[in-house]
Amino acid sequence: MLLPATSPQTHSLECVRIDDHAESHKWTTVPGTAVGTLLDQEAAELLDVVASIPTGDVMRCFMPGYGIRARSADGLILFEIAFCFQCNNALVLQPEPHQRQDLVGFKADSRRGQELLARFRAF
Repeated sequence: MLLPATSPQTHSLECVRIDDHAESHKWTTVPGTAVGTLLDQEAAELLDVVASIPTGDVMRCFMPGYGIRARSADGLILFEIAFCFQCNNALVLQPEPHQRQDLVGFKADSRRGQELLARFRAF
């Protein structure tokens, strides 16, 4: 799965449990509660897992349960990704100045997709 160009600047990664699926097409940030934070090397390792998930076909439901929020060393949000493991969609949100919202398909049932889901559930 392709990560935003700002991903190498990631200092910390918040794992988010999404609690509201409503109007995801209007999201500017991933709603939910941070259930864990990874720093430096641990954050880089989880981003490597995400980056190695194969792309897949975009489906329909998009009811994500988990997400990540990448922050720079000074605490600014670099990007966020919400994952729906039912329909294999990931919503990538990037704040200004890029202000982008992209829906991409990923293979949730792949080895790396299942590894990511297991890590989320471990929190």
